[in-house]
Amino acid sequence: MTAAATATPRARAALAALLALPLLALAPLVHARWQAADHLTTAVGVVALLGAAVPFLVRWARGHLQTLSYGVASTLWGAGVTVAGLWPHATLGPVRLTHLALTAAILGMLGLGVQHVLAARSGSDDPPLLHDALVLGSALAVAGWEVVNRGGLHGDTAWHATTLLLVLAASSHLGTATALGIEHTRLRRTAVATGVMTAATAVAAVAPGEHTTHVAITVALLAGFTAAIGAPTTAARHSGVSSARAARRVEIASLVPGPVLFCDIALMVVSPRLDPVLFGLYLWVLLAFTARHVVTARAVDRSTARLTFQALHDDLTGLGNRAALHHALTGPDRDHSLVLLKLVGLDDVNDVLGVATGDAVIRAAADQVRRTADDRGATAHRTAGDEIAVLLPGGTDEALHLARALVDGVADVPATVPGAGRFPLSAVAGVAPSPAPRPGDEPGDPMTALLHADIALRDARLAGPGHTSTYSGAVAAAHARRSLLREQLTSAVRHGSVDVHYQPIVSFRTGRVEKFEALARWEDPLLGRINPAEFIAVAEESNLVVALGEHVLRSAVRRAADAGVFRAGAGLTVNVSVVQLQSPGFTDTVHDVLTRHRVPAHLLTLELTESVFLDADSPAERVVTELAGLGCTIAIDDFGTGYSAFGYLDRLPVHVLKIDRSLTSSLTHAGHGRSIVTCVVDLATRLGLSVVVEGVETEEQADACRAMNAPLGQGWLYSPAVPCTDLPEQLARTYPVPRLVAPGA
Repeated sequence: MTAAATATPRARAALAALLALPLLALAPLVHARWQAADHLTTAVGVVALLGAAVPFLVRWARGHLQTLSYGVASTLWGAGVTVAGLWPHATLGPVRLTHLALTAAILGMLGLGVQHVLAARSGSDDPPLLHDALVLGSALAVAGWEVVNRGGLHGDTAWHATTLLLVLAASSHLGTATALGIEHTRLRRTAVATGVMTAATAVAAVAPGEHTTHVAITVALLAGFTAAIGAPTTAARHSGVSSARAARRVEIASLVPGPVLFCDIALMVVSPRLDPVLFGLYLWVLLAFTARHVVTARAVDRSTARLTFQALHDDLTGLGNRAALHHALTGPDRDHSLVLLKLVGLDDVNDVLGVATGDAVIRAAADQVRRTADDRGATAHRTAGDEIAVLLPGGTDEALHLARALVDGVADVPATVPGAGRFPLSAVAGVAPSPAPRPGDEPGDPMTALLHADIALRDARLAGPGHTSTYSGAVAAAHARRSLLREQLTSAVRHGSVDVHYQPIVSFRTGRVEKFEALARWEDPLLGRINPAEFIAVAEESNLVVALGEHVLRSAVRRAADAGVFRAGAGLTVNVSVVQLQSPGFTDTVHDVLTRHRVPAHLLTLELTESVFLDADSPAERVVTELAGLGCTIAIDDFGTGYSAFGYLDRLPVHVLKIDRSLTSSLTHAGHGRSIVTCVVDLATRLGLSVVVEGVETEEQADACRAMNAPLGQGWLYSPAVPCTDLPEQLARTYPVPRLVAPGA
């Protein structure tokens, strides 16, 4: 940036005043030369000089630097016309001063036009607009030289030289003005005004000095200058929105030189004359047309290369896209393997830091994947928002090593993006072979390898973040089973075929059943009895968990109410997933169930996992508060095995802690399991919470729980989950309790 651009407004104003001082010399100069001057031309020049220079200096002093080029060009044009008017018959050596002054004026306007046409295609793959102006200007120069010579205007060698320079300058500016006016309609007024000024200036320089001619020329100069003063002066920029229309207008402009040259050639045929300058101009026209076609060809090549790159590459990461992967998998000449990598943890980054930061993480991950892939001769392609496929020559063993390296590399990515370091990023990967076609094989779908890699990826996702899996028959069979399970489960949920069983929760002191836990059970006619862990995982994978959870809640409460569970004062516990809590209207659903079956709210316990409470002020946490407000009991399932951030116990309405079965199994073994459970029971007692010990399978475990004053237990020692028909029997039953701790002992 120049010093003038960075100067303070006061300094710019002082400099503008200094530059305006030469204008004060105009009055005595015009007064001294008035008798010998061309009055009209001088008047036009002075008006133009003042009208161009003074507004420019005022705006420039206020910081409008974009008017610099327009102000300089207009000032130069006004100065040239003024000099030509004050010394109409003067010579500078063998050269007429008028020619030189008016040529300088036209060159000033040409400079402004060139600046505009250079900027008009900035950032575009289209041919530079200057080449269209050059072609048109060269054709007009030929016609202008013909007009000068056939119009009877002659002089000595110096006269011809300056006239040729004047014709070239005027033709070039007319070409730029025409091309610019066609390209940008908002600058058409500027183009027409400066074109009129240029044409009038050129005619004034070479035309005879009749008074009538000079009056017409002067009027044209004034009209052009008046129109130019109010016309837009900001340099035009290429606009992608109007590029198609602009291209068509420029095509029209490129057709103009043809008829001009045709008329000139026809005139040469009818009335031939020997003129080496004219033949030189014809040669210049040929060179201009050649340059135009060369530049157009290069622009087409650039556009083709850009479009090809865009068609085969991802905009965000620069990696190959799905189309490029399809091309690479089509007819390979050797065996390849495909690694499909999925980023895990991007949702947290997008939700908290925004999509822009998420995109930055994706770019950083893509760069890491590209570097790792390049080191092993592989190519990376982005096939989905958070999925990257890497194609590697060789077998699946090499690909499996690459997959592990990619998974390890992704873990370091958040540290390279500002603000994302506190969000862990991991990945899972699926590997599949992509063998080259064998002789005699029928061509198959080239994207089969991607399908197989996706199946292996799903298998790796079940194992958890950081895992990889290779496609095999067993993996394919497991995927087919999950797909069938998803289809059958959808139908089962829709028709209410998923059953509910009830496992009793027993008091260690009395042996009486205090409540039941509702557990989903499903026996499919086609697949038989399905393990709950399996079909619940499928439900979570396929977004069926909300519908399944609502079915279990409604069915469990209805059947328990019909069996007299609530009339007996026993409670019911139902598991609720995080997804259910985040679904709209879950609180209303619970309220509707309680109202419809007239169940006291405190007898319904909703079991939640600890992950619900990790994000303070989350929507799920607000729903938990609403449920507690209804009077429902809130229990934390599997307490002690997850994150166990004890702070939420004070922050949120928690009533029950359920100790996980993994801790229960350690009660009778060496280690710290018993101490941990004792601490949890003591913590709950101090906080006024109840405790349920899960997985009680032996009397020894039950005795340990009694010794630490745990109130309730649940497990196979008492009963597995039973159908609703057995609920009355369970309510009437009293499980054995050692005599030493029997009630009243």
